[in-house]
Amino acid sequence: MAGSVLNRWWVKAAAQGALAVAPGAAMLDDGIRRRLRGPALEVDYFLSKWHHVEQHLHALGNPGGIPLRRTRAVEIGTGWFPIVPLGLAVHGGSVVTIDKGKHLDAQRVRLAMQLLSDLEAAGRIRTGSPERMARLRELLGSSRSSTAAELLEPLGIIPRIADARDLSHLPETHGTNLLVSNNTLEHIPADVLRGIFTEFRRVGSEDARMSHYIDLADHYAGHDPRINEFHFLTLGPTRWRLANNSLGYQNRLRIDDYYRLLEETGWRVTRETLTRRKPNELEGLRLVPPYDAAPPRELLVVKAHLLTGRA
Repeated sequence: MAGSVLNRWWVKAAAQGALAVAPGAAMLDDGIRRRLRGPALEVDYFLSKWHHVEQHLHALGNPGGIPLRRTRAVEIGTGWFPIVPLGLAVHGGSVVTIDKGKHLDAQRVRLAMQLLSDLEAAGRIRTGSPERMARLRELLGSSRSSTAAELLEPLGIIPRIADARDLSHLPETHGTNLLVSNNTLEHIPADVLRGIFTEFRRVGSEDARMSHYIDLADHYAGHDPRINEFHFLTLGPTRWRLANNSLGYQNRLRIDDYYRLLEETGWRVTRETLTRRKPNELEGLRLVPPYDAAPPRELLVVKAHLLTGRA
């Protein structure tokens, strides 16, 4: 049984690791995703991200469905479908969405826009700016071939490839009052996160808020049902270096690590929603340092939504 448990997740890790060192790894990864999954955007996935939109709005005191006033947002981790930027934009906000690589294309943007339009028309989601929704539908109805940026910018969304530790060359991010991420922080090393939080404090307005969704579970557990969400805490440094890779990097930070990083960079948590597993999930696991000495309360958090303000 131990061998089969290892093989299921290890095959995934090995394949992804080999791909990560190949020339043009990001493009190859995108091509494989398209071949295996196609360009489809599932309704359930869209609605899960729309929940993030609503909670980011709550950070500004907006319950959703109400126009935003003078709101400038920055998102890190644009990803494959710009659902959160679209959600903030159709409430009237202006959004700069930043990623370290190019993931967006016109096809995926149109899919996200079309599903947003369909769900809004069906009354399944609420938006706050009729003018932006009208513009979105106008763009969808146009037969003119457009790039991802040409579809997004008329809606108040600026996609950028950048290092979020230095936004000095992106003046449109300065004075931002909402800074968000959606299951992105767990893919960033701790020292880089420290630089991002520091830069966010520099460019943020005096009343700036951050709203971050973080997935602290072992992502390989999603590919192998025979390991649990804490399995990666049993891997020592050498084995973890072999299993981890640039395409699917996981930092293994626990919730207290995020608290420390935020405090060190001048932010304080004002509200949080944590999902914890039961203590028996850790039974039988041979945790490696430093996790073997960490309190279970800290280890058992697998998902977090952290709202922060300036300290």
